[in-house]
Amino acid sequence: MRVEPVPNEAALLLRGRSRILVVADVHLGLVRFYDDELVQRIEKIAESVEADEVVVLGDLKHAIGRANVEKIFRGFGFKLTVVKGNHDGGLKGFEVADPRGIRIGKVGLFHGHANPSDDVIQSKVIVFAHAHPSILIGGVKERVWVLGRYEGRRVIVMPAFNDLCASTALNVSKPVGVMFRRWDYRSADIFMLDGTYLGPLSILSTSRNQRQYPESP
Repeated sequence: MRVEPVPNEAALLLRGRSRILVVADVHLGLVRFYDDELVQRIEKIAESVEADEVVVLGDLKHAIGRANVEKIFRGFGFKLTVVKGNHDGGLKGFEVADPRGIRIGKVGLFHGHANPSDDVIQSKVIVFAHAHPSILIGGVKERVWVLGRYEGRRVIVMPAFNDLCASTALNVSKPVGVMFRRWDYRSADIFMLDGTYLGPLSILSTSRNQRQYPESP
């Protein structure tokens, strides 16, 4: 199975016997007037890559308690699975997978707030989200992909699909999530959504950046 970022989008395509679009951190309800546009964008991307189904890798919704978001997906043209994130309590009307993750072929997927299952963490490719990774460049945060290795396995950290979400500038602050406590992510490579390679995080994380661009709360 091939794992490919969708150009200029915070989305992955898993290509095997079926084609699966993966997005994460949609956070419906963060800005309610934006919700329909987010869902329409997911559907449009899925159509453009000829996906057979869509997986949301956690935090489909923003409110941690119960929130009615299923009505936004009425007429959605793809099978939808949600791997449960820390904001996804009380979800109804969706196929919801355990927060410890799912495995699709050689790819293990989990949100990132909870420890993955043994089966997921032993996958050849490990994909997670939750951290909303970005890089601070010239005082502006840009969402990024984080690609690295963990015990010989490929690691992919997904940017938040919702571009209005707060993010963590990796060249300033340590991101949240269980993997960042067990993985030396500083050696990972950083890519912008358009595919521009920024270099390894260890080079981007300079003391000058930390002094000049303090992390906002």
